[in-house]
Amino acid sequence: MAARDKYQTLTLADLFAARDAYQVHLARLPNVVGTALGLYLEREDELAEGLTPHERRARPATGREPRTLANSAPGPTSWPCVLVFVSAWLTPRQIREAPDAMVPRELYLPDGRTVPTCVVFTPPVAGPPDEHATLSYPSALIGGGYVCESFVQGQIRTGTIGCLVTDGDVVSALTNRHVAGEAGRRLHTEVGGSEVPIGTSSGTAVGRVPLGAVYPGLGGDRVELAVDAGLIQLDDINNATAQVFGVGTLGAVVDVGGAESLSLELIGQDVRAFGGASGALTGQVLALSYRYRSLAGTDYVADVLIGPREGGELPTRPGDSGTLWVADGPPLQADPQARPRPIALQWGGHRFGTGARRESPYALATFLSTALSQLQVDVLADFNADHDTYWGTTGHYTIGALACDLVRPAGWKSYMVANRTNIGFEIADIEDGRYLDLETQRHFIPLADVPDRVWKHPVFDPTAKRGREGPNHYADVDQPLPGAAPTETLLSNYLADPATLTPAAWNAFYERLDPVPHTDRRGMLPFRVAQLYKEAVAALRSGDVLHGFCALGVMAHYVGDASQPLHGSQFADGRPDDRHRHVHAGYEDDMMDRHRTQLRDGLAVTLKRARLPALVKGHQAAAHAAMDLMARTAAAIPPLSICDAWQAPGATPQTLWDQFGDATIACVADACVTLALLWSSAFAESGARAPAAAALDPRDITALVVQDAFAESYTLPLFLDAAIW
Repeated sequence: MAARDKYQTLTLADLFAARDAYQVHLARLPNVVGTALGLYLEREDELAEGLTPHERRARPATGREPRTLANSAPGPTSWPCVLVFVSAWLTPRQIREAPDAMVPRELYLPDGRTVPTCVVFTPPVAGPPDEHATLSYPSALIGGGYVCESFVQGQIRTGTIGCLVTDGDVVSALTNRHVAGEAGRRLHTEVGGSEVPIGTSSGTAVGRVPLGAVYPGLGGDRVELAVDAGLIQLDDINNATAQVFGVGTLGAVVDVGGAESLSLELIGQDVRAFGGASGALTGQVLALSYRYRSLAGTDYVADVLIGPREGGELPTRPGDSGTLWVADGPPLQADPQARPRPIALQWGGHRFGTGARRESPYALATFLSTALSQLQVDVLADFNADHDTYWGTTGHYTIGALACDLVRPAGWKSYMVANRTNIGFEIADIEDGRYLDLETQRHFIPLADVPDRVWKHPVFDPTAKRGREGPNHYADVDQPLPGAAPTETLLSNYLADPATLTPAAWNAFYERLDPVPHTDRRGMLPFRVAQLYKEAVAALRSGDVLHGFCALGVMAHYVGDASQPLHGSQFADGRPDDRHRHVHAGYEDDMMDRHRTQLRDGLAVTLKRARLPALVKGHQAAAHAAMDLMARTAAAIPPLSICDAWQAPGATPQTLWDQFGDATIACVADACVTLALLWSSAFAESGARAPAAAALDPRDITALVVQDAFAESYTLPLFLDAAIW
């Protein structure tokens, strides 16, 4: 029988038996840092030569470049093996001088079976891992993917919520034991840059368990499986959702419930996740039963080792502990309802050197079915799941999409319509939620929500997060000066004299408030619109259509903010005594998301008869257009009326819609018209000719908007210093 054939008949049980038989020997070799069970890693250069597995195996073990995780991967003919990770790659001379230091090429079992080893060079990694870049989220509707933090021994301890689970009585958030901590520990998350409580550690947790208790018949007597799972009892389940941020509503759990369901077919399974420190992650199951430590005669293993996909990276970092990984490709991609199937709960990471001074993080995880069984809980898949995967996007995408149809003249309208999905999405995709899958598939945030989900709360790349972005999204134009008679606000001043709409006048007003707000709390929304208008006109005039288009595309977000009553009010999240009710999320996020169909139908009727007002000229006129929209919005829906309605007994997103639905449709329609007016005015003022009606490449858009110099974010004093006005 050929070597290839006898290896291909090996089972996972054979691999466990071989490693257990040789574990003491392997652990004592000077360079071995860990072992795992998986498929042989084929070198890229050998595959390119077209050699058969038997021919590759017959080659001498020395005299070649080291096999690393960067230059090799499982191939279609890879055989089952024991992977052995080493910190040094022995030269032929070193092997001759110390042959016993070499990892054996085969492991022999008493009944005559032989199991191949696959030696992988993973040189030591110097220095600490990357610091965690904890994300802040746009909504207080807490779910999987959210960061969770606690204060322990004078330091912040950070992890991630995996998903919601229940024991049939209490709903809890699942994370790691080392994140949840001891019973009674309080945990919180970050929403909009502010600390929001999650709940209290219940003390229900599991650390390590004997491997044989989970996989009977596999593993030795002194092998411990790291489970590392714990529960956080939620303070208020009404503020939680079973959806996982950036992933969606979960499908059936991939059941790896014992030795009979643990299979080498899991190797190579594509997976994805959303970590509270790193954001969106994609990877691949590299190996099973990774033995990462041997101490005092006991071996410690992780269920699964997750690495980057071919040619990619896995930038997981501290703070991702507790992250839930779901299947992202065949054969386990989705359940019959096309929902992503959860497979593993990350509890740690390991940085492997991959040669040539390179390194890559890898995730260590336990199978979710194991964690659920040990904790005696089930995934709660449908609770409050009628929300968007990313909350707060409906209005912004809708305004950006519909404004394209109102642009004039015809040439520019055709261009904007051709680029609708670079600004927002088709209305049908927004209504039925398909845009969530489209975002993930394209790994692209359209321009209308770049300010929130690229600059403020990064979804895909935490390094794109900007400082000084917050004040651009609002202006508390109803906040009065203390002691002024009659009451003096930025809005009342503007309505009495539009000439008061200048950065200098607004900054002077803020300086007269008591207490004087910090510079990053001085809202400047109309001036942000003016800045983008000016930047777009200059870019279009110079022939830089990409830059001009992107500036106008992100403008959609701020014009959308101007049409939201709470973005123009000191009561943005309620009166001071009721802010724990989160009225902002209740109105702008929950109410809007749950009534997408009514919003679509109402806008179709309202915009059918819409006509653009006379075009404006100059960035200052653009600021006036934004301020006028804020004034009309405040008159149509006084902010305090929303706060009072939300504070009423029995208030729900439905009762808000019943009271404010028609007026909200009118305000959103007003934003669509205002945005189309500003776009059309910028085109006319630039004098540029419309390009052919073809869509820009989303990759070019992303490459531009992540640059800090594009549409630079300012505080109001810095805006004054920049002399933009």
